[in-house]
Amino acid sequence: MFLQIACQDYYSHDRAIMAKYFYCSHCKERKKRNPRIKSGQRYCGSRACQQERKNKHERERLKNDPVYYANRKAQKATWQNKQRGTYQRTYRATHPQYDNRNLILQKTRYQRATTCPVPGFGPKIVKTDALTSEMLIESGLYEIRPYKTHPGKKIVNTDALIVALTIHSGLQEGVAGNPAPL
Repeated sequence: MFLQIACQDYYSHDRAIMAKYFYCSHCKERKKRNPRIKSGQRYCGSRACQQERKNKHERERLKNDPVYYANRKAQKATWQNKQRGTYQRTYRATHPQYDNRNLILQKTRYQRATTCPVPGFGPKIVKTDALTSEMLIESGLYEIRPYKTHPGKKIVNTDALIVALTIHSGLQEGVAGNPAPL
């Protein structure tokens, strides 16, 4: 009987010791439990692990709560409107070496763009995939043919398509989806 009670005390004591420790879900280290957290502690108290816990909670809430998502989106838009342009100004003011380097590189970019022998075909300084108001193609009939990667290999169907492309006078008309008269 004494042995049975001793064994029970030993195992319950062992479980109590085991319950005092856990493995952190972020850093994967064995840590001592916080006695103020009653159950389910999954993150230790380090700054990086607590930040990860908060980030995970934020992601879950944004995914599952549409009202919270809408409020956060509105808050971020308001903050961005207030901060418009201040980040870059502050960065340039605190990093003069960045500003000086950019001035030197910008001069060489402008020089390269202006010395191209064919006007309009020099290296682009600004983003090139934005909408422009210039006509890139002319209105008319175009034939779309299959693209071949190498002999015998085709990506698309072999039937050719004939399409009519009409250029709109303004970008809004084309973007809004108003069909052009044929």
